[in-house]
Amino acid sequence: MGLLHGPLFWLLLLLLAACSGLLFALYFSAAEPYPGPRSGARNATSSRAFIGPKASNSGTRKGLPCRHPLYLAIQRHPHFRGLFDLSTPVLLSGAVFTQELWDSLSQHKAPYGWQGLSRQAIASTLSLLNGSESAELFTISGKPLSDCIRCAVVGNGGILNGSRQGWNIDAHDYVFRLNGAVIKGFEKDVGTKTSFYGFTVNTMKNSLISYWNLGFTSVPQGQDLRYIFIPSDIRDYVMLRSAVLGVPVPEGPDKGDSPARTGPRPAAAPASSSRPPTRNTMARAALSTSFVGPRPQTYFGPEASASKFKLLHPDFISYLRERFLKSKLINTTFGDLYMPSTGALMLLTALHTCDQVSAYGFITSNYWKFSDHYFERIKKPLIFYANHDLSLEAALWRDLHKAGILRLYQR
Repeated sequence: MGLLHGPLFWLLLLLLAACSGLLFALYFSAAEPYPGPRSGARNATSSRAFIGPKASNSGTRKGLPCRHPLYLAIQRHPHFRGLFDLSTPVLLSGAVFTQELWDSLSQHKAPYGWQGLSRQAIASTLSLLNGSESAELFTISGKPLSDCIRCAVVGNGGILNGSRQGWNIDAHDYVFRLNGAVIKGFEKDVGTKTSFYGFTVNTMKNSLISYWNLGFTSVPQGQDLRYIFIPSDIRDYVMLRSAVLGVPVPEGPDKGDSPARTGPRPAAAPASSSRPPTRNTMARAALSTSFVGPRPQTYFGPEASASKFKLLHPDFISYLRERFLKSKLINTTFGDLYMPSTGALMLLTALHTCDQVSAYGFITSNYWKFSDHYFERIKKPLIFYANHDLSLEAALWRDLHKAGILRLYQR
């Protein structure tokens, strides 16, 4: 049979080439490994710029990759693509403590640096954080890392009261909580799982004092739970060191934390009052610097080894302020007091270490409908303190939600 000629021949040839190209593309798109992010490069002190997938972390992979990883949403968004720099170190460990780092951070006040702080106190603390667990967030032994790390960050906003989001929160791989994280009695609304508890020593103690009679009678504890210290002052470094070594706090405003006591010390009622001390006044007495209080193990449990503690890097906190939360308050008389809230720091930590992030109990545009905290028995309005810019934070969460980078729970 002779060869085909004319228009029919060339039409068949073009159809054959098109089909071959389509099959070729389908084959390689199915065979190519998923290029999504992994947690290793973002939660350690990596120097990789945000130009592609994260490096692999240790541990066995399991499950399927994320269908909608946040890093893809970041890449697609013209504004946030310019803000996120995933090469910024999130955690501070002894491995990176050098003279160069000291000289750099000594130029800035806490929490953005070490200006005016004791080098000996900082060096002795960081010397205890030399293991790989201190440089990476997701290092819980015996648990393989999934190919899609899904994190829930649970704030304490009143929007969670009656939300019935407990099951959804616990369904995440990791759950971050902070400050007065009351769980008992609110399990249906806030869940029961806690993977990370974030705080400054000041916010932790204030929460124990202020919310003791509302159910926050102890810091969350657990074998797989990890603590994230926010270094807002020298007292955070000193408390962390004492917790790891199991010794009394040797100096500073928490010097009263002594191994001689393991619980609240009753306070004497004022002479003008015949009312007996309440649980709240007992807690205040136990935590006040003028009384002998519980030692750090009372806060963090009997197995408070170095592997249980993480420390946010001052450079990371500075980066978050400059890129995401550069408030107008900085240029006011409150400028030296301003820093992102504990909730903001935990949520942005998750956004720099997890593959998918959901935020619960954070400020939304209709915040006035809800109480300040979900565990309050009487509705109280949200308080806007001068050291935080909650309006700026609310706008950031709204914009991240609209960009598909964050899932913000709203009602």
